[in-house]
Amino acid sequence: MSLTGAGRSAFYQYFDDLYGVMELLLLRLEEDIMEAAVPWFTGEGDPTALLHQSLAELVRVCYENGPVLRAVSDASTTDERLEHSWSGFLGVFDDAVTARIEQQQADGVIPAFDARPVAVALNRLDAYLLIHAFGRHPRHNQEPVREALTRIWTSTLYSPHPLPIAGISSGDGSRKRRKKGRK
Repeated sequence: MSLTGAGRSAFYQYFDDLYGVMELLLLRLEEDIMEAAVPWFTGEGDPTALLHQSLAELVRVCYENGPVLRAVSDASTTDERLEHSWSGFLGVFDDAVTARIEQQQADGVIPAFDARPVAVALNRLDAYLLIHAFGRHPRHNQEPVREALTRIWTSTLYSPHPLPIAGISSGDGSRKRRKKGRK
Protein backbone atom coordinates (compact mmCIF):
# COMPACT_ATOMS: atom_id res chain seq x y z
CA MET A 1 0.00 0.00 0.00
CA SER A 2 2.94 2.33 0.57
CA LEU A 3 3.81 2.04 -3.14
CA THR A 4 0.30 3.12 -4.13
CA GLY A 5 0.20 6.07 -1.75
CA ALA A 6 -3.06 4.80 -0.28
CA GLY A 7 -3.65 3.79 3.30
CA ARG A 8 -4.57 0.39 4.68
CA SER A 9 -8.17 1.47 5.07
CA ALA A 10 -8.41 1.90 1.28
CA PHE A 11 -7.22 -1.67 0.83
CA TYR A 12 -9.78 -3.06 3.28
CA GLN A 13 -12.53 -1.06 1.63
CA TYR A 14 -12.20 -3.39 -1.39
CA PHE A 15 -10.67 -6.59 -0.02
CA ASP A 16 -11.02 -8.68 3.11
CA ASP A 17 -7.38 -9.79 2.99
CA LEU A 18 -4.37 -10.36 0.75
CA TYR A 19 -5.83 -13.62 -0.52
CA GLY A 20 -8.83 -11.73 -1.91
CA VAL A 21 -6.42 -9.69 -4.03
CA MET A 22 -4.66 -12.84 -5.20
CA GLU A 23 -7.95 -14.48 -6.16
CA LEU A 24 -8.97 -11.41 -8.16
CA LEU A 25 -5.60 -11.31 -9.93
CA LEU A 26 -5.92 -15.02 -10.73
CA LEU A 27 -9.40 -14.51 -12.16
CA ARG A 28 -8.16 -11.71 -14.41
CA LEU A 29 -5.22 -13.85 -15.50
CA GLU A 30 -7.59 -16.71 -16.33
CA GLU A 31 -9.56 -14.36 -18.59
CA ASP A 32 -6.39 -13.12 -20.30
CA ILE A 33 -5.11 -16.65 -20.90
CA MET A 34 -8.46 -17.85 -22.25
CA GLU A 35 -8.48 -14.88 -24.63
CA ALA A 36 -4.91 -15.68 -25.70
CA ALA A 37 -5.90 -19.28 -26.47
CA VAL A 38 -8.99 -18.43 -28.53
CA PRO A 39 -7.30 -19.12 -31.89
CA TRP A 40 -6.59 -22.76 -31.00
CA PHE A 41 -9.73 -23.32 -28.93
CA THR A 42 -12.15 -22.04 -31.57
CA GLY A 43 -10.26 -21.41 -34.81
CA GLU A 44 -10.72 -23.03 -38.15
CA GLY A 45 -7.80 -23.86 -40.38
CA ASP A 46 -4.37 -25.31 -39.77
CA PRO A 47 -4.47 -26.52 -36.15
CA THR A 48 -0.71 -26.31 -35.68
CA ALA A 49 -0.62 -22.70 -36.89
CA LEU A 50 -3.49 -21.86 -34.53
CA LEU A 51 -1.70 -23.64 -31.69
CA HIS A 52 1.53 -21.71 -32.39
CA GLN A 53 -0.42 -18.44 -32.30
CA SER A 54 -2.16 -19.33 -29.04
CA LEU A 55 1.03 -20.50 -27.34
CA ALA A 56 2.85 -17.31 -28.36
CA GLU A 57 0.09 -15.27 -26.75
CA LEU A 58 0.06 -17.52 -23.67
CA VAL A 59 3.79 -16.96 -23.20
CA ARG A 60 3.35 -13.19 -23.61
CA VAL A 61 0.54 -13.05 -21.04
CA CYS A 62 2.45 -15.20 -18.57
CA TYR A 63 5.65 -13.21 -19.07
CA GLU A 64 3.73 -10.11 -18.04
CA ASN A 65 2.05 -11.88 -15.11
CA GLY A 66 4.64 -14.45 -14.04
CA PRO A 67 5.11 -13.09 -10.51
CA VAL A 68 1.33 -13.33 -9.94
CA LEU A 69 1.30 -16.95 -11.13
CA ARG A 70 4.19 -17.77 -8.85
CA ALA A 71 2.69 -16.00 -5.84
CA VAL A 72 -0.65 -17.78 -6.14
CA SER A 73 0.95 -21.15 -6.87
CA ASP A 74 3.32 -20.83 -3.91
CA ALA A 75 0.61 -19.56 -1.54
CA SER A 76 -1.78 -22.33 -2.59
CA THR A 77 0.39 -24.86 -0.77
CA THR A 78 -0.33 -23.27 2.62
CA ASP A 79 -3.80 -21.79 2.23
CA GLU A 80 -6.84 -23.96 1.61
CA ARG A 81 -8.83 -21.16 -0.04
CA LEU A 82 -6.05 -20.39 -2.51
CA GLU A 83 -5.45 -24.08 -3.10
CA HIS A 84 -9.09 -24.34 -4.17
CA SER A 85 -8.74 -21.25 -6.40
CA TRP A 86 -5.51 -22.53 -7.97
CA SER A 87 -7.04 -25.96 -8.62
CA GLY A 88 -10.09 -24.30 -10.16
CA PHE A 89 -7.87 -22.09 -12.30
CA LEU A 90 -5.99 -25.10 -13.65
CA GLY A 91 -9.23 -27.06 -14.03
CA VAL A 92 -10.69 -24.43 -16.38
CA PHE A 93 -7.81 -25.04 -18.77
CA ASP A 94 -7.96 -28.81 -18.28
CA ASP A 95 -11.61 -28.74 -19.34
CA ALA A 96 -10.99 -26.46 -22.33
CA VAL A 97 -7.98 -28.41 -23.63
CA THR A 98 -9.75 -31.75 -23.12
CA ALA A 99 -12.76 -30.50 -25.09
CA ARG A 100 -10.58 -29.21 -27.93
CA ILE A 101 -8.56 -32.43 -28.14
CA GLU A 102 -11.75 -34.50 -28.20
CA GLN A 103 -13.25 -32.27 -30.89
CA GLN A 104 -10.16 -32.57 -33.04
CA GLN A 105 -10.06 -36.33 -32.43
CA ALA A 106 -13.65 -36.57 -33.67
CA ASP A 107 -12.61 -34.56 -36.74
CA GLY A 108 -9.70 -36.97 -37.34
CA VAL A 109 -7.04 -34.30 -36.75
CA ILE A 110 -5.59 -35.79 -33.56
CA PRO A 111 -5.08 -39.55 -33.05
CA ALA A 112 -7.28 -41.38 -30.56
CA PHE A 113 -6.14 -41.46 -26.91
CA ASP A 114 -7.67 -40.54 -23.55
CA ALA A 115 -7.70 -36.74 -23.86
CA ARG A 116 -8.10 -35.76 -20.19
CA PRO A 117 -4.79 -37.03 -18.76
CA VAL A 118 -2.90 -35.59 -21.73
CA ALA A 119 -4.62 -32.22 -21.27
CA VAL A 120 -3.77 -32.21 -17.56
CA ALA A 121 -0.14 -33.18 -18.26
CA LEU A 122 0.28 -30.45 -20.88
CA ASN A 123 -1.30 -27.83 -18.65
CA ARG A 124 0.81 -28.73 -15.60
CA LEU A 125 3.92 -28.69 -17.74
CA ASP A 126 2.93 -25.23 -18.99
CA ALA A 127 2.25 -23.96 -15.48
CA TYR A 128 5.55 -25.25 -14.11
CA LEU A 129 7.64 -23.94 -16.99
CA LEU A 130 5.92 -20.55 -17.11
CA ILE A 131 6.26 -20.05 -13.35
CA HIS A 132 9.88 -21.19 -13.42
CA ALA A 133 10.77 -18.93 -16.37
CA PHE A 134 8.75 -15.83 -15.56
CA GLY A 135 7.86 -16.02 -11.86
CA ARG A 136 10.85 -14.10 -10.56
CA HIS A 137 13.26 -11.47 -11.75
CA PRO A 138 15.25 -11.57 -13.89
CA ARG A 139 12.79 -13.33 -16.14
CA HIS A 140 13.93 -15.71 -18.86
CA ASN A 141 13.74 -14.88 -22.55
CA GLN A 142 10.26 -15.60 -23.95
CA GLU A 143 11.37 -17.23 -27.22
CA PRO A 144 12.97 -20.43 -25.86
CA VAL A 145 9.95 -20.96 -23.60
CA ARG A 146 7.54 -20.50 -26.52
CA GLU A 147 9.63 -22.85 -28.68
CA ALA A 148 9.70 -25.54 -25.99
CA LEU A 149 5.95 -25.40 -25.38
CA THR A 150 5.20 -25.39 -29.10
CA ARG A 151 7.46 -28.38 -29.72
CA ILE A 152 5.91 -30.38 -26.87
CA TRP A 153 2.29 -29.56 -27.68
CA THR A 154 2.72 -30.08 -31.41
CA SER A 155 4.55 -33.38 -31.11
CA THR A 156 2.13 -34.65 -28.47
CA LEU A 157 -1.05 -33.74 -30.32
CA TYR A 158 -0.21 -33.69 -34.02
CA SER A 159 2.66 -36.13 -34.48
CA PRO A 160 1.77 -38.45 -37.37
CA HIS A 161 3.50 -41.40 -35.74
CA PRO A 162 3.17 -41.34 -31.97
CA LEU A 163 5.95 -43.13 -30.14
CA PRO A 164 5.05 -46.51 -28.62
CA ILE A 165 4.42 -46.46 -24.89
CA ALA A 166 6.48 -48.88 -22.80
CA GLY A 167 4.47 -51.82 -21.56
CA ILE A 168 1.96 -51.65 -24.38
CA SER A 169 2.39 -54.36 -26.94
CA SER A 170 2.85 -53.26 -30.52
CA GLY A 171 1.26 -56.54 -31.54
CA ASP A 172 4.27 -57.93 -33.38
CA GLY A 173 6.46 -58.94 -30.45
CA SER A 174 9.36 -56.76 -31.63
CA ARG A 175 9.64 -55.11 -28.22
CA LYS A 176 10.11 -58.50 -26.55
CA ARG A 177 12.73 -59.56 -29.10
CA ARG A 178 14.73 -56.37 -28.56
CA LYS A 179 14.68 -56.83 -24.79
CA LYS A 180 15.86 -60.46 -25.06
CA GLY A 181 18.65 -59.42 -27.39
CA ARG A 182 19.99 -56.91 -24.82
CA LYS A 183 20.46 -59.48 -22.04
